[in-house]
Amino acid sequence: MSWLRQFEDELAARHVSPPARERLVAELRDHIACEQGAPTRLGAPREIAGQYADELGAHATRAGALTAFAALAFAAVALVSSQLTLARISGMSHYPGFDHGFSVALSLPAIVALLVGPQVALVAGTLAAWRALRRRRAAVLPRGEVALVRRRARIGLAAGIATMAGQLLYVANFAGVLPAWWLLLSGALAASALVALSLAWQGLSRGSATVVLATGDAGDLFDDVAPLRRLRDHPLILWFSAALACGGAVTLFEWHAERSLAEGLQRGAFEAVALSIGFVALGRAIGARR
Repeated sequence: MSWLRQFEDELAARHVSPPARERLVAELRDHIACEQGAPTRLGAPREIAGQYADELGAHATRAGALTAFAALAFAAVALVSSQLTLARISGMSHYPGFDHGFSVALSLPAIVALLVGPQVALVAGTLAAWRALRRRRAAVLPRGEVALVRRRARIGLAAGIATMAGQLLYVANFAGVLPAWWLLLSGALAASALVALSLAWQGLSRGSATVVLATGDAGDLFDDVAPLRRLRDHPLILWFSAALACGGAVTLFEWHAERSLAEGLQRGAFEAVALSIGFVALGRAIGARR
């Protein structure tokens, strides 16, 4: 078997995409044709193919994380635009009650998705993009780090998709209550964001096919956010501090917005509980705890 054939087989074994395999084989074929004894100097086909696969996997992972963040940013614009216009609808000082639409079975999942989804998407998507930017100059990333960035991006995209699905449910549920222009605007924004998020998911999935075998430490949240490093061995302190800060901030904001301390405490408590559940369920996946 020729050197090039072994090289191509090794690339295929690492699930390098056909277009990338064809490009690499063509480049090395030209190199071998121009230099006598090139295969010997190049080294073992498996090692060279492995190096290329690790580099391609790292590049695709970074690109996928940044694309996911861009899609999530578009979804955030869709969500904020919908909520701001809803709050400013003439004659409406409060959002319609959850039981004023077609069905509570539609409104409750929609409201939960709109409250929880954006926060998960923000944390996971931002951490994925930040790691990709921090490591943008590294030719190769350890397989554990690649897996971490991919997980963060997937979680962020899944949360973004859930949020936009919640917005569509909200639109459908209150179609008989809210103005047609708002329903059209919010529905179109949510549908467009869903398309963007789906495309980002597909791109991330294609990029994740390449098998990366480089060794090394995956890193965690504390590598990404330097001020938190002293809490690496104290996850409970991190959880309590984050829950207290987020719950307190929401309490103060809602107290001011709704002119009701009871309303502020209720929503602040929900925020703290939601963050706690997210920390337990997703903390290890995004590198926030071991």
